[in-house]
Amino acid sequence: MNPVFTFILGLLIGWLIEWIIDWFYWRRRYAEKGTGPSEHPVRATAVPRQAIKEPKPEAKPARDNLQVIKGIGPVIERKLNEAEITTFEQLGNLNPDDLRRILGNTIERLSDEEDLLQQARDLARGK
Repeated sequence: MNPVFTFILGLLIGWLIEWIIDWFYWRRRYAEKGTGPSEHPVRATAVPRQAIKEPKPEAKPARDNLQVIKGIGPVIERKLNEAEITTFEQLGNLNPDDLRRILGNTIERLSDEEDLLQQARDLARGK
């Protein structure tokens, strides 16, 4: 047999097998679920810009300057911000164990975690 003829015959047989598998397996599966490619056509149509609703950004709480608290510098403030603690109130709601867990090795530089948390509570109340 001619190699070109064998190659074309192999392509046709492969296409036929793929079509049979698609027809008997996948289409039956879609029919059982009630969905299928024919029911959800993909169309590349242009959508007017005003029809696209962009999500509104969530209102984030105002960020407080945590460095106002004695004992907090830029490194500690960055670590607190990474833990999504950006206000005095959020910091004041922590307990010393949570603060140690968030700050890790940096906490060793602080003399008193409870004093730091108390300063945050006082600032949150507006003292």
